[in-house]
Amino acid sequence: MSDNPHIEEFSFEESIEFLFSLREEEFPYRIEAERDRHRLHAIDEERNTLWEFRLPLPLSALPLERTEWRNYLEDLEEEIPNFVIVLIQLGAAALGYFEDGEVYIHKTIKKYMKRHKRGKAQISYLKTRGKSKAGSRIRLANTVRFFEEINEKLVEWSEDFELEKICFSGTAQVWGLLFQSNPLPPFEKKDDRLVKVPMDVKVPSFEEMMRVSDFIKKGRLSVHQLTYHPLER
Repeated sequence: MSDNPHIEEFSFEESIEFLFSLREEEFPYRIEAERDRHRLHAIDEERNTLWEFRLPLPLSALPLERTEWRNYLEDLEEEIPNFVIVLIQLGAAALGYFEDGEVYIHKTIKKYMKRHKRGKAQISYLKTRGKSKAGSRIRLANTVRFFEEINEKLVEWSEDFELEKICFSGTAQVWGLLFQSNPLPPFEKKDDRLVKVPMDVKVPSFEEMMRVSDFIKKGRLSVHQLTYHPLER
């Protein structure tokens, strides 16, 4: 396998065409699904990876059983599913609901949650000291309200729209706090619609959300053995 694979990016439409091409023919290698990373792998008899394809994130989750990936491809439609982007860092969040690949409604949330001198989040600082100080109480109240506002908006959207895919970015800490809030988010921690955004996300904002949306709508082909390039059969 090449240490420096050849990388190609596909638009959503090109990604669908590529996936459709995989269901039409038999290949001299095995294709397996990696569900957690939303990828397909082409593997030869010696278990060498020939190529990998990361699907656009708005597509539904790959099947649990790797042998069922072809059925998954048969059920694919050409239209991009509706999806939600949820970007959360302590003190800043950007949420967006997308239809036909375009932002339909969005919300940004910002709260004062860090001590300016040290930049330490109140949720961490309260474990050691400062609970009684006025600034600490304000930051704590803002922390609670921050996650409440995120979930209130997501619950509202879930009632108005069909959330087919939820693409999120956030640390384990903020994700845990989201599920300790009231109301709870309108999905479970292990919901099949959830997929983590595989990129470095800057401070959440509308502009950053749009940058993320452009990224997740694309497919990514990594060719390790050029003699097996799937587009040059």
